[in-house]
Amino acid sequence: HVSRLQIETGGNPGILFKTHPNINKELFANENILGLKDPKRPFPTGQAGDAGGVGLLKWRMQSVDESMVPLTINCWPSVSGNETYVSIEYEAPSMFDLRNVVISVPLPPLREAPNVRQIDGEWRYNSRNSILEWSILLIDNSNRSGSMEFVVPPADSSAFFPISVQFSATSTFSDLKVVNILPLGSGSPPKFSQRTQLITENYQVV
Repeated sequence: HVSRLQIETGGNPGILFKTHPNINKELFANENILGLKDPKRPFPTGQAGDAGGVGLLKWRMQSVDESMVPLTINCWPSVSGNETYVSIEYEAPSMFDLRNVVISVPLPPLREAPNVRQIDGEWRYNSRNSILEWSILLIDNSNRSGSMEFVVPPADSSAFFPISVQFSATSTFSDLKVVNILPLGSGSPPKFSQRTQLITENYQVV
């Protein structure tokens, strides 16, 4: 069984870490090592094939600094005559490259698909749920900002909110990494691999 994991946390002062109850809190606080309170017990990991597994270490971060938001969405609906023009912009800071971005805009009930006048990316109209889905495969340094404009019949501006967003990234705010596995006894450190992923669970613009 693995006895200890040497962790590198990236030094973000705004992040609070919390260890699993079976982990030695003092060892982590002093040396950034994830080790068990009782070294004879196995690590509380998930079963093989269990994508969720068990969290040995969790973290949270709260901030009112808008520059920390990985993706900002601005939406401006305006009624002109018998039409509503809706302009939407996104902006993403350079700290993350975002993949498989989907910006879902609720629409009022429509008889036909919205008239999309301009878009950076692709769009799809989900008529069953009356949602316009704006998709951008990758946001990186080539397209940190983008926009879309569409037209629908007259509607109150509240009809286009809340906007829901999905994306993933291969880096995180914590920049946490496993740098070494420290085996029991005098054995050599085992080989290992790791995957870093940031995913959205509930990301809304209201």
